[in-house]
Amino acid sequence: MPSILVVEDHPLFVNSLVRLLRDRGKYDVTAVGSAEQALEQLRNGSHYDLALVDISLPGRNGIELVNDIRAGVPDLPCMMVSGHVTPIYFHDSLHAGARGYVLKEDINGILEGVRQVLKGGTFVSPQLRSPRDDPRTQ
Repeated sequence: MPSILVVEDHPLFVNSLVRLLRDRGKYDVTAVGSAEQALEQLRNGSHYDLALVDISLPGRNGIELVNDIRAGVPDLPCMMVSGHVTPIYFHDSLHAGARGYVLKEDINGILEGVRQVLKGGTFVSPQLRSPRDDPRTQ
């Protein structure tokens, strides 16, 4: 069973996300509320197959956390889970090394994104894709 580290500070959303991943995705899930707690988990030798990271975190933001994870645990794929649809967050996240960006309201996208990234692929919520990203238009 793949293990997922969720880094999210909003209790209501994190509880729903953990339940979704455990019940519908059948994943082993650990949730923490800050970048520092996530880094502590990784420093203590906890193994995860994927990190789901919110952008807006207390202290250090999620994009900075992805940079830190990529530097310290380069084999751990990261996917952003965010309410931000602003292109700069999306582009900065991918530039930092995130393998995906899914919007919080995109429940099916969260599950599909996790599956894709765990298989070595990438995933972006359809609402963020431009027409030039769609292979059907090329």
